[in-house]
Amino acid sequence: MTNVRNLPTLGQSSIDSFKLRIELSQLKTYDNLLLDTLTVSNPRGEIEKEFKRKSKEYYLDGYSFYASISEGVRVSQNRFADCLTVLINSKQLEHKYFEGVSNSNVKDIFDKIINIGIFDCSYKTFLDSHLTDIDFKKDYKLPLDDYLELIKVCGIMTPLSNSNDKGKRIHNKGISWSNRETSKYLTNPFTKIYHKETELRENSTDFTSLYLNSIDFKNVFRIETTVKNRTHLKRLKLNLNTFTLRELLSLSNTQKDSIIANAINSHLSPRNKSLTFKTQSKMTPTKRQQLNALLVLTTDLNYSLDRSINLLLNGIENKVSKSLNKKTLNQLYNDEIKGTDYEAKTSKIESIFDNLGWN
Repeated sequence: MTNVRNLPTLGQSSIDSFKLRIELSQLKTYDNLLLDTLTVSNPRGEIEKEFKRKSKEYYLDGYSFYASISEGVRVSQNRFADCLTVLINSKQLEHKYFEGVSNSNVKDIFDKIINIGIFDCSYKTFLDSHLTDIDFKKDYKLPLDDYLELIKVCGIMTPLSNSNDKGKRIHNKGISWSNRETSKYLTNPFTKIYHKETELRENSTDFTSLYLNSIDFKNVFRIETTVKNRTHLKRLKLNLNTFTLRELLSLSNTQKDSIIANAINSHLSPRNKSLTFKTQSKMTPTKRQQLNALLVLTTDLNYSLDRSINLLLNGIENKVSKSLNKKTLNQLYNDEIKGTDYEAKTSKIESIFDNLGWN
């Protein structure tokens, strides 16, 4: 590839996709063929699952729009209306895919909708429409071995559960929690981490070849979480008033970061840097405890090796025992920390956990 650009958006939260809902009465026109795709909404105004299968697809080069019409959608406390719902996602931004949907590029998507003929309305009506199933995402870059270590850490730190709405599911190069159809989204929002490079190269080949040849996404992985509806947005305490597309696109980076942090903390046990990572070697429980103690002192507290060992040996009066334990601690440090990629790997992964807001 020539003139390949690095991703300027790594570590930044953005909106990846959502379902946008507009009342038919607010539209100037719409595709009458959508009347053949009538769907049924649930009491919260969300379109039932399998939206793509039951909606009309509008093909473009490398990606699609999906739209349908629903009857009797609850649009306020005491009012129902027929609505058109269209699935908006970052692929519709083509070369700007990794930016996510934002104030600076959403007009590009609106113009495509008008040109395709899905519906016609003013740009103000478009921005004042309401959303459901909003996916927020962050992208990061790690060598594959380090990324797989991160996935293993997340698996280790997920409490065990037999419920479909809790617990983890390990996938090919990824992990997810809960599911998109969960009714427990307030406490267990659907969240996943997956290898974006692999997904783009294996499952989105046409889109990738058309729009991403000039972008370096090697070793990029993504975390995504879904905010289901207005009730969910209220629970997140984002100080929203209208819950419209306009307002969602105006969220600050801090507000978007808090959404992802809330999701990751809802699924993982409280974080402990030194006890998170597991070494490859097998060791006795005593040595495991000694290594954990060394990690606390040398990585969490940034003590020198000598100071750490002196603290751990404090109070041992027997010279032979003290000498043997000192030798063991030095060997553990040299074998498991110094001289390996352990420190560098944990530092990179921990910085990502910091950015995710995992407490």
